[in-house]
Amino acid sequence: MKKIHRHVADVPQNVADRGTEIVERHFQVYGVKRAIDLPEEGKVHLMREMRSFFASELPRHPEAVVPRSILGRWWDRVRRFFDGD
Repeated sequence: MKKIHRHVADVPQNVADRGTEIVERHFQVYGVKRAIDLPEEGKVHLMREMRSFFASELPRHPEAVVPRSILGRWWDRVRRFFDGD
């Protein structure tokens, strides 16, 4: 499985294959070839099933996070302040 970001944990190939089977099964049920073509109900079901599947399959501890610069942390705080978080 190709790593999408260096801070995201690797996914074992067998877990990725089972996740792909879930997506393909949803595509077959709704008769589509792309996720964008799924009706809203299908997207919701697919998202919930994928979340529950990967929550049970992936380890609970994320990879080590690279420390952010002081300026980056300050900017995040400013953004969160104005976003209301």
